[in-house]
Amino acid sequence: MSEDGQEAEGRKTLTEKLGGTTDEQLLAEFTGADAENLSYDFFKNMTSLSVLTLGGILTLSEGLFAERIEFRQMMLTAGLIAAGGVVALQCQADIVQMARGKKVSAAWLRFGHRIVPGFLGAGIGSFLALIAGAFG
Repeated sequence: MSEDGQEAEGRKTLTEKLGGTTDEQLLAEFTGADAENLSYDFFKNMTSLSVLTLGGILTLSEGLFAERIEFRQMMLTAGLIAAGGVVALQCQADIVQMARGKKVSAAWLRFGHRIVPGFLGAGIGSFLALIAGAFG
């Protein structure tokens, strides 16, 4: 086999090398994925989820629950979700900088992995509590 053929063989994914897409093969490929790509995807999805959730709760609070939820309470809830989105976006940008060779704090990224779902969960939980309190 020529060197070009060996290089092309080395660039194939595990699923391509094995010639199929069974669940076991896909799982093996996922297990071998590097942490940088997985972290980037995690933060990208959390950013999108934060934006969608923020849009949903603001729409519901201004329409369906407009007279039952106080503005101050709604802003606290929206602030928690927005904070999660901002932290996720910053972590995503840091991963891009890291891929470009710049030094990035790994501690910040580990912190982001923990705090982003916390902000999002706290925001959604407080919104559900506001709804329950509005009708309770």
